Amino acid sequence: MMTYPKQLRLGIAVVCLGLASCASYQRSDLYFGRDIPGGGTVSEQQWKNFSDSVISSYFPEGYTEWDANGRWKDTETRQTITEPTKVVTFFGKKTKERSAALDSIAQRYLRRFRQQSVLRTDIKSKVNFINKTP
Repeated sequence: MMTYPKQLRLGIAVVCLGLASCASYQRSDLYFGRDIPGGGTVSEQQWKNFSDSVISSYFPEGYTEWDANGRWKDTETRQTITEPTKVVTFFGKKTKERSAALDSIAQRYLRRFRQQSVLRTDIKSKVNFINKTP
């Protein structure tokens, strides 16, 4: 039986663990425009309340959100609109339940803030959580 130096054994173990922890997930992004039709903007407090009460209830394991500026063509006025936007990114296994949860979040935002649409994107993504090594 061949024996390896301690440093090499540790390196092999880290590589094997790294490969084992690589997984194919779906990355989904939801884009929430913050301008309210008829005037006003979804405030930071309103967004926080929505994120805390709605998004977190569907995805308690976590997600990432950030601010962006969106540009889109209004289907009613035919004008190109620029508006503040919240983007929320989710990673997880592709399932019907996950897809339904994402759609439910979008529908709840549409109703609460009288929006025309919420953009959703889905792409296959390889993820790997890099952990601290000893």
